[in-house]
Amino acid sequence: MACPFKLSKDNIELQFATNHIGHFLLTNLLLDTMKKTTRESKKEGRIVNVASEAHRFAYPEGIRFDKINDQSSYNNWRAYGQSKLANVLHANQLTKHLKEDGVNITANSLHPGTIVTNLFRHNSAVNGKY
Repeated sequence: MACPFKLSKDNIELQFATNHIGHFLLTNLLLDTMKKTTRESKKEGRIVNVASEAHRFAYPEGIRFDKINDQSSYNNWRAYGQSKLANVLHANQLTKHLKEDGVNITANSLHPGTIVTNLFRHNSAVNGKY
């Protein structure tokens, strides 16, 4: 969380790759199976994206797709916020599309609260306070 600039093995800014692209891919890989299961079982399906209230820290212009890998304008907290904003927007759009398709699956994003993990290791202002 809010880590120094680094690219993933796929050359995508690491926080965006880790926090959004991986989850987006997994969701899309499972979606057809979820749709089929929901239709056959006649039960509601749910997709939950763990987002963060930190989505509000995103860059003022939102997700900067054209500058995802731009190290010169990188801000660790804004990049983290951007990745979490992507989680929120993905869930919102997915719910909309599933509803339009008549599929009984909801997609939600949530803020789990502050959780004590090693994620704060890159932020000296926060590290050690939790």
